[in-house]
Amino acid sequence: MKRKLSLLMAFMMAATLLPAQPAFAATRNVINKTITTTSDAITDETTGVVLTLGVDNAASIYGAKAGQYFELHLDGDAKWTYGSKELTDKYAYTDNVLYPANNHTNDNPDYPGLTKPSEFDGKQIKNLKNAKVQKLTDSILGVQVIADGKVEVPLLVHFNGTPEGVQKVKVVPKDSDVSTGEYAYANVGADSIKFRVQKKEKISRSGNTKVQLILDEMTPQAFDASNPINLKLPRGFTWDFSEKGKTAYTVSKAKIEKVPNSDDRIVKIIPDKYTGQLDSIYLNMCIIPDRDAKFGDVDVIVQENSDVSPTSLVVAEYVDYGVQVKAEKVLNVIAGKDIEGLYKSKITIEEPATSSLQGNRYMTFQFVDENGKAVDASLQDGEKLKITKKSGDKETKLQIDKSSIERVGNKESGKVEDYDIKTYDKAGKGKDNKMADKFDLYVTQQSETTRTKFELEVPFVVDSGFTGKLFLKVKGAGAEEQLVQIADVKPPVTFEVKGALPQVKIGLQKQDGQDILVKETEAGALQDYVPAGINSNYAEYNLKFEDTNIQTYFKSVAYTLDEGNIGIKKVDKKDKYIYVQVDRRSTKPSAITFKNISVTLDRSVPYGELRLKGNFGVVDERYDLSKTVKKFDYFTTITPVSDEKRITTVFTIGEKSYTELVRGVKEAKTADVAPFIKDNRTMLPVRYIADAIGAVVNYDPTTRIATFQKYQSVVTMNIDKNVMYVNGSPVQLDTKPVNVEGRIFLPLANIAQAFGLKHGETIIWNQEAKTVTILPQDATPEEVKAAQDGTILKDAKEATPAEAPKTEAPKAEEKPAEKPAEKPAK
Repeated sequence: MKRKLSLLMAFMMAATLLPAQPAFAATRNVINKTITTTSDAITDETTGVVLTLGVDNAASIYGAKAGQYFELHLDGDAKWTYGSKELTDKYAYTDNVLYPANNHTNDNPDYPGLTKPSEFDGKQIKNLKNAKVQKLTDSILGVQVIADGKVEVPLLVHFNGTPEGVQKVKVVPKDSDVSTGEYAYANVGADSIKFRVQKKEKISRSGNTKVQLILDEMTPQAFDASNPINLKLPRGFTWDFSEKGKTAYTVSKAKIEKVPNSDDRIVKIIPDKYTGQLDSIYLNMCIIPDRDAKFGDVDVIVQENSDVSPTSLVVAEYVDYGVQVKAEKVLNVIAGKDIEGLYKSKITIEEPATSSLQGNRYMTFQFVDENGKAVDASLQDGEKLKITKKSGDKETKLQIDKSSIERVGNKESGKVEDYDIKTYDKAGKGKDNKMADKFDLYVTQQSETTRTKFELEVPFVVDSGFTGKLFLKVKGAGAEEQLVQIADVKPPVTFEVKGALPQVKIGLQKQDGQDILVKETEAGALQDYVPAGINSNYAEYNLKFEDTNIQTYFKSVAYTLDEGNIGIKKVDKKDKYIYVQVDRRSTKPSAITFKNISVTLDRSVPYGELRLKGNFGVVDERYDLSKTVKKFDYFTTITPVSDEKRITTVFTIGEKSYTELVRGVKEAKTADVAPFIKDNRTMLPVRYIADAIGAVVNYDPTTRIATFQKYQSVVTMNIDKNVMYVNGSPVQLDTKPVNVEGRIFLPLANIAQAFGLKHGETIIWNQEAKTVTILPQDATPEEVKAAQDGTILKDAKEATPAEAPKTEAPKAEEKPAEKPAEKPAK
């Protein structure tokens, strides 16, 4: 029992949470139409705006009941015109009450004071049905229902300067069953005639583009033939009053006239047809610019009629013949790829106004960078360059000039709408490949009545070494020179040498190099075949010495796949390069590390940095394009120095004494003059620099040129200038040579670096001790650290001083041995 009571209480509590729902709505309220009007207008019974409080049996809406009373309230400054003398004189009116046109008899109590039907006939207020109304205040109308059912009340309102905007009437039920609500019945504007254009057209010097001007009545009968509307153009423009031909004007519900002495800048619009409803006048007319017309918006001023708003309106835009060329979107492109139809830019070519495209002219296209400089890119071999008309005159055509495109064999003349691109000569095995980096379009004739629009499809490939924004430079045939971006281009892979650049010695066999990481910039960046059947099962990429003339050879290589799922058929080496064959594109960005690299350098190889080329594109097979993605430093070659010549020299700033260290033995020496600092650079005399770096130096006092030579490197410099020449190439000195005490001082760092020495590695500055240590080219890490710590001389042995020559007592003079007698000649 307790459980039943608890369930009952829970149900009752839940029931109290439910919102109350009415059984049905009494009336379905609706406004039959919404009018557009002005703030000083009056809506009378002819306007026909009616509020209906209706019946809908299907939805259990039964309408109002006889005898019930409700009110209608206006918002803003609007006033009811019920009760005005005009209405009370015209319609059945007793005790300030207006009556409907039905249900009246002589003895009907709803119509007091009416003794005869004839007194009521013809005087019923239009559209007032099943109710009688009484104006209580300017904004409140009382309504009493006469019989059960539907009630109709015409909205007779004076807007009385109410602000512009939507006007609403509110139903207040009082003690009736009618439904409450607010209903829009009017939209108040500032003026009785509205001036507008269907579309702001772009016009040009051709003057054959029509502009559609529209004048709308905001209140009935606002148009008046005695009150014409003048529309005036700015200086430099005239109306085209042609009545025949393609530029003939058209006008509805009005006629137009020229205004004398206006230079055809003013057109007079005279309304001449009326319907009694809200009318509109449509004028389609061309506007002609002259030589002095200014580009930009063309505004028309309204004259002679104060009822028109706005009084000034932009109706057109005067544009140059600048044809608009745009790319549908900017493509994301991988450099060096050549997959059929992969990159195809869609370009729209559109006239801003009729006749913008110049007839019998050529429009040129070229692949360029963001600075407008030509770049290595090409139309794609075997794909279609295609032009399609989207809109415009039938006679106006934009066609491809085949003769403008680089191709194998003789150029093919002709103008077509699509063209099969040909850059690769398969029969010639690629020897005659071309780079189709430009092409022309031809305009047959100018448009006359309709602006034309074309779509151009441009299939293309990009050189393996190009990255950044790719544009088409367009100009000619009415198009001002413009750059249209079609792609953002990034490389297929990046390269990273893992660790310091490998130091290899000239003339030694099988020297180890550092690992090289090759990483895809996105999934599928490296394709797995080469088009045209060259390598149908795989694509081969390689790392090659930049200068293939030097005698450098790869001796071994291995690899690991560190990331992704790219398919690798083979990794191996040739004498001059190492390569990888890809037979399956990745679906995840992949990374390959080339490992266990070893090389041999012939003795003719110069020392310094050697670079590798990363050839990871395939576009060189069918185009005059490069497959090199990037060149990067990989080896540092050093010349082996024999133990006898491994000299470490330590100079102290401001002191003439210095120390040489050879095979662990140090020897103190004295220079003629002390080194010093100039412009943060250590300055040493010419001879001491040469000794420290193991070079031979010659100085010609006549030309004042010093020449340093070591192995294959030669450095020359005029001691009066701040530039030196390393194997003929100019290098700026950090500071100019100086003459101190008859000695020529040069910046040590510049000369040493020219012969392969480096700051922090083989040239060590010790700030605390004010010393400069010059190490051999093949200095060990231990020697570098000792020089940095200032302990390079700590454990070295002192050189044994040379013994003075012994003084011996003079010996007795000895006679020279006698020569044997010569045999006489026979």
